[in-house]
Amino acid sequence: MEYKPKVVLCRLHMAGKTIQQIREECAGQGMTYRDFENIQRANEYFDGVRCRLSLWEWDNYESYHLDDWDAPDDERMMMAIYYSEQVHPVPRYKNDLEKFKADWAAGTYDPGGVICFNPRDVEVIEVVSEEVKPPKPAPAPSSPPPAKPRRRKKKKKKGGKRK
Repeated sequence: MEYKPKVVLCRLHMAGKTIQQIREECAGQGMTYRDFENIQRANEYFDGVRCRLSLWEWDNYESYHLDDWDAPDDERMMMAIYYSEQVHPVPRYKNDLEKFKADWAAGTYDPGGVICFNPRDVEVIEVVSEEVKPPKPAPAPSSPPPAKPRRRKKKKKKGGKRK
């Protein structure tokens, strides 16, 4: 049995955050005002979308991870992800919507990482599947502690000189 994360059907609630709120959420990441504007635009597109998200043990269940969404929301998700791409650490589509759209349409777009959402922005509608953890292996039988080495008694040398 292998590990499977919890999967939920949800609605995202991302709109309405001010630049100041986004700045506080992203403090210390070296972002510019333009980055905050792009995050705000992405949030507006994400807002209200129904999608499937997964929740994983490996990140201590701190973020929901985007799995997929319904076909009618594809255009909105494309635009939300495009604006998210504008603040990507390795920008491949910086101010290049046409290239992004072409890759999206061709099915060759790869986000290069996981798209995550804060739990406070997620309204869970339905649990699609619960988390499944493989059984923990039985602890290895403990072996007795190693025996203490026995000390040998030193033999006393008998008197006499060697020649």
